[in-house]
Amino acid sequence: MKQKSLWMLSALLLAGSNVALTGCKPNSEDFIKQPEIVKLPYSVTDQDRVKHAEQALGITIDPQQDWTLTNDYRVTITADADLDGISKVMVIDGDPYLKPTQILAVKSIGKDATATLTFRAGKTATMLYAACIAGDGQCIARPFVPGEDGEVSFADRIPTTAMAPGADNTISPTDDGIFYKKDFISFRDAVLKLLPKGQDNRSVLGDLDYTSTIQVRKNPYTLLVDLPLAFMCGDGSASDNLSYTWYPEGKTEGSETFLNKDTFDGNSDVPVYDQPTKEWALKGCYLQCRQSDNTIDKLFTPGDILTFRLANDEVLLDDTPSPRVKVFMLNGYVFLACEDGNDWDYNDRMFWMPEGADRIEKAKVVPVDPEPMAPQVWTYAWEDQDFGDYDLNDCVIEVRENAADPTKIDIKLLALGATREVWLGFENKRAQTYADYQPIWNQELHEVMGVKPGTMVNTGLATAEPVSITVSKPAGFNFQTCSFILGCKHEGNMVGVYVSDYYAIHIATEGQDPHGLAIPAQWQWPTERTCIKDAYMEFSTWASDRTQAHDWYIHPTEGKVVKR
Repeated sequence: MKQKSLWMLSALLLAGSNVALTGCKPNSEDFIKQPEIVKLPYSVTDQDRVKHAEQALGITIDPQQDWTLTNDYRVTITADADLDGISKVMVIDGDPYLKPTQILAVKSIGKDATATLTFRAGKTATMLYAACIAGDGQCIARPFVPGEDGEVSFADRIPTTAMAPGADNTISPTDDGIFYKKDFISFRDAVLKLLPKGQDNRSVLGDLDYTSTIQVRKNPYTLLVDLPLAFMCGDGSASDNLSYTWYPEGKTEGSETFLNKDTFDGNSDVPVYDQPTKEWALKGCYLQCRQSDNTIDKLFTPGDILTFRLANDEVLLDDTPSPRVKVFMLNGYVFLACEDGNDWDYNDRMFWMPEGADRIEKAKVVPVDPEPMAPQVWTYAWEDQDFGDYDLNDCVIEVRENAADPTKIDIKLLALGATREVWLGFENKRAQTYADYQPIWNQELHEVMGVKPGTMVNTGLATAEPVSITVSKPAGFNFQTCSFILGCKHEGNMVGVYVSDYYAIHIATEGQDPHGLAIPAQWQWPTERTCIKDAYMEFSTWASDRTQAHDWYIHPTEGKVVKR
């Protein structure tokens, strides 16, 4: 039967009583025979389906459960990162230098321009990233909390006031040397991924390409800047200390050497999570120089140069065969990596300079590209008849925006647990007739997958290769609220309940049973006749309380799902 047949839907479809699913306990045939259910053509209601779902799942469904796993957000991004050739800004779901990330929103803008991006993210998302992307693929990203941080900028802050005069050239951590980082764990892990412990990392931070020198940033905010230095991590000796020589405005005259004596040991000085601000508190200090009146200060003049050495207590360590302090940049941040022994892994002590340090010729970026970025992936799963078994595998598709053309979407048909004839189309909330629903494949879905009608594939029984298609995104398309519709043919035992051979299954909304779900992830669906509550033990918690277990879909039960 061709696609045309699908869209000859009944008055039931147009009235929106809409949804139909597959058989569980009690099975569909027994349930349908109950007189109070079949006495009228329109007697199968959302309330009837919810009642059956509660019996099948063994719970009371939250009456306000809308089956939505995402929230709508918006953030305003200023593309003022220290990056040449900025061409666009993005919202991504993780540190771009740590692991592959998903693009939740993107907009093309130039350097220093501002754009507001709207997007959907999982309800469990506590931290996302705003990223500036250059034409060559390099990026600089900053963390933000969705729903709380409405704006993201990459510019340095205005420096603090000068410190009190000091008597000598020894610096120790002070109460004002606390620096906050929302994403410290990802931040640290990205650096350690670059410089793994116990491995000779000189090939990464080579002898010639990276120096032990920084330059105080020339910026538009002020003529004087401070140089904060935060301790990140490291398991080197507590007696290791940084020494640096300060060259005023890059000149050799008036240079002076300082010792940063901090006693950090990398274990007791791990960052503390600051619960009220949702940030990690990193211990550190402000580097210092000397003013014209000979007082010690922490405000430098742009153009000042600092060259670093590593000391044990107050004795400088030998810099042969390689300098023991390397300055490099990753994700737009300046890092100092220190080596106090002979394994040359450069992670015995690691420091972060939040702002103030300018890029210099020999310490621009490490030779590591960002991890791959791809548009956010969604999985859609349906039941194909009323009073179903809720294995949510009668039709499973995976969808994402086309990476090269965001006006198109890539759709992959993954699995069919349905034995009846089924079709796929785009949802249309304004549909008045069957012609208003735009088909995706002009074939019944078993035909699309190249299997015989009624064959269950990729649900633990027969297998078939997934089938992909790229189509234009229709007007009004939304991954959550106006996405897809599954068309199904009635079985014989449904005749007399519906006035047409065909009906439509929409993504479930408030007041309905979980007959169709939109899942914001690459998902493993249940095997045939495995109820969703058994394949995902936390599903019932979420179904009965919409405020709980929003991450149920990433915790499958071993042996109960189709592995990908």
